[in-house]
Amino acid sequence: MSKQTSLSSFFNKPKRSKLEDTDVDNDNAVIIVNKLSSSTSATPDATSSTLPTTPASQPSSPPADLSALLEPATQPDLKEFPRTVINGKARSFSAKWYKEFRFLEYSISKDAVFCKACRHFPPEMQDRGLALNGYRDWKHLRQACERHNACKYHLNAVEKLRGFRISQTSGSVVSQMNRDMDSLVNKNREHIKVVLDVLLFCAKQNIPLRGHRETDEAVNRGNVIELFKFVSQFDPQIEQRLAQIPKNATMLSPEVQNDLLEAAATLLLRNIKSEINNNSAFYAIIADEYKDQAKRELLAVCIRYIHNGIITERAVGFVAIEDMSATAISRKILEVIEPLQLDPSLCVGFSFDGAAVMSGNKGGVQAILKETFPRAVYIHCNSHRLNLVLATVSKSSVHVSTFFETLNSLHSFMTGSSRHARFLEMQKELNPTRQSLELERSTDVRWSSKSGSVKKVLTLLDAVLEVLSEYGDSANSQTRLEAQSLAHQIETKKFIFLLVTFAKLFDITDFATKGLQSPTLSIVDCIDLIESVKESFIGLRDHSQPQNEFGKVLSLTDDLTKKHEITLWDVTTGRARRVPARISESIVMSAIGNRQAVRNDEDLKLLWDEILDRQLAELASRFQDDQYGIMKAAAACRPPTGTFEKALLHPRCDVN
Repeated sequence: MSKQTSLSSFFNKPKRSKLEDTDVDNDNAVIIVNKLSSSTSATPDATSSTLPTTPASQPSSPPADLSALLEPATQPDLKEFPRTVINGKARSFSAKWYKEFRFLEYSISKDAVFCKACRHFPPEMQDRGLALNGYRDWKHLRQACERHNACKYHLNAVEKLRGFRISQTSGSVVSQMNRDMDSLVNKNREHIKVVLDVLLFCAKQNIPLRGHRETDEAVNRGNVIELFKFVSQFDPQIEQRLAQIPKNATMLSPEVQNDLLEAAATLLLRNIKSEINNNSAFYAIIADEYKDQAKRELLAVCIRYIHNGIITERAVGFVAIEDMSATAISRKILEVIEPLQLDPSLCVGFSFDGAAVMSGNKGGVQAILKETFPRAVYIHCNSHRLNLVLATVSKSSVHVSTFFETLNSLHSFMTGSSRHARFLEMQKELNPTRQSLELERSTDVRWSSKSGSVKKVLTLLDAVLEVLSEYGDSANSQTRLEAQSLAHQIETKKFIFLLVTFAKLFDITDFATKGLQSPTLSIVDCIDLIESVKESFIGLRDHSQPQNEFGKVLSLTDDLTKKHEITLWDVTTGRARRVPARISESIVMSAIGNRQAVRNDEDLKLLWDEILDRQLAELASRFQDDQYGIMKAAAACRPPTGTFEKALLHPRCDVN
């Protein structure tokens, strides 16, 4: 019976354990223990009945000599592996199986092979042989490994192991997505930084942002796009991003440009707000209206304050206004400064022009704003006041008003298409080394325009006379009449004298005009500038010295008239008027404004005195000494400066 049992057991196939997860693609992570000597006992006796004839019994836990999760598979290459008698034949594991089945790892202590992937990620319901129990049926190892390598649960374990390793080096899927998103965000930020730099550059240079046509076929797509393309030529990353990102995400559209400028303005206002509020600084409000090139009325609002001991002046808003009433202008000013959240009690002054709508004591802007800022004092802008002096003097007499009208007519004549080109050519012919200049138009709004108009004509007088002479013989009757009329006005000693006179006067007033516009100028400095202008004009009016200023101006006038062969004193000498008998013995104290032709140097002297007297009268009227009281008192409270005087702390002045 026992013999039958023995024969039966010999011919029956041994039960095969269900295989588990297989091949881990560990080509570069296999540990080969080279020719290690076996520390196990000698080869078991082939006749020993104690040797196992089935796969290793299931242990409570995997062997300790196998690899950890992140380590390569344990694949020792022993000089001789332990032998096991299976069906009467001694068999052992061979290191050649490592190359064929890379997922295998061998435990020396258990003399069994395991699947690394399935050992760390074992199946839940299937046989756990290669996963945890180990496999020792060396005769059928190939078939078992092939079946295991094709098992679904083994493939799942392999993917889990690979995903785990990737997550340890690259992070989880979520973290990888987050990193990709962070990378995309950083690239977009770098892209929009360049766009913002281009926008701020255009804003700083005061040049238009957009072009007339911005399509891909347009030759010039506007300053922003063209400048961005130019910058991208020197940064391959920008050029690459511009080629890769969608056309609707280039951040170069007009809407995005406006949004970026709005964001920049918001940050700037936030910084101004911080500088004022953090220091609890006193401040003043400055506002003025003007027209842009589209003839729209705009209101500019500035805040003047002290930051870190330095007088600072910042523009905080440029808004369009349709209603020019005092109420509407006041509302606009409040809307502009509202985001700054300023303390009304710290506002110490307003500075506007002298128009009734701004300066009115009852219904003016300054009166309305005092309801919100009760401690503020209205100051008529000194630059406006000085400009009013110059504007008034330019209309003080027929001689002077005609002079400035002639300058404007000359500007209009020289800006004609063909005449303008000829005017520039004439400048090059007469003065090849000098840069060509343009004439300026004289206006009352632009403070420096009168000065520029006078000085340009004086500098280009030779070219002006030559061009007028050429067009005086033009075939075009209209052009010929205009050129002859202008030449008739200019080629007189009176016109040349006024040209030299106002060039001299504007040298003095230009310095004061520019100085009064300085954002760091103190009120005492403003007073000193105005007083120095008064003193300069008084010095020009003085004829007591042999080498007086009038004599110098007259000498320069004579030089110019001789150079250009000008002999006529005035346009016309006029008809001699008989003085009525009732006033024949009267003394003329001042001119009544009627035009008197200039006939000699004495008439030029009277004209010189008339201009200076009107200048001094206007300065005295608009800059009175008794109005400086509160201003000097405020400056006297600054001990570190030279204006500190105790005697000025209690001035007699009317602050109402």
